Amino acid sequence: MWKNVAFVQKELSNRGYSVGPIICGAKNCVLIGGKLKPAHYHTPEFGFTYGVVGCTLDGIQYTVAIMSRTISEIFLKETIENFPLIALYGGKNFKRDFYPTSKVPKEILKQIKMSKEENVQLGITLENPWDKFKESSIELLDTIEKIVKKLRVHKIKVVNPLLYPKYRRKS
Repeated sequence: MWKNVAFVQKELSNRGYSVGPIICGAKNCVLIGGKLKPAHYHTPEFGFTYGVVGCTLDGIQYTVAIMSRTISEIFLKETIENFPLIALYGGKNFKRDFYPTSKVPKEILKQIKMSKEENVQLGITLENPWDKFKESSIELLDTIEKIVKKLRVHKIKVVNPLLYPKYRRKS
C-alpha cells in the first residue's frame, strides 16, 4: 500500500502539483460484504491541491471534495459518462450516496441540493492493485488528471486538503 501511494505522490509532484507528506490515515472505511466498515488499521494517504490519494485493502483511491453550490447538471453528466466507477457521496455524511444510487444527473443534483451538504466527495477506487501496482498507479494518475481537467473546465470549486494541518509539510 505504502509503495503505491509514494509512487503516485512523487509522480503528482513531478507533474507540478503541490503535494503534502504521506501520513497515517485514520478513521477510513473498507467495503465488507457491500457495506462500509471501519478500517481498524492506519492507511497511507497524502493531500494535494486537488484531493487526497490513499490506499486501503479495497485498493488505491483518489477523493476530491467539491463545493456543492458549484456543481452543475452538465458536470455530473460528463463525469458519470467518463468515469462510471466513481462514487459521489456526502462531505459530512459520507454514508449518503448520491451516485451510483441514481444515474440521472438532474436527479443527483436535486438530491445534493436537498441534502444541504456544503461539500460533496467524488471518489474512485482501483481495486486489486497489488499484482501490478505501477500500472494501477499510472491508471490512477491518468484518471486524476482527467478529473482535474473536468473540474477546471466546469469551474468546480475544490476544497484544498493542503489547507488542513495534517496534510501540510512540517517546517
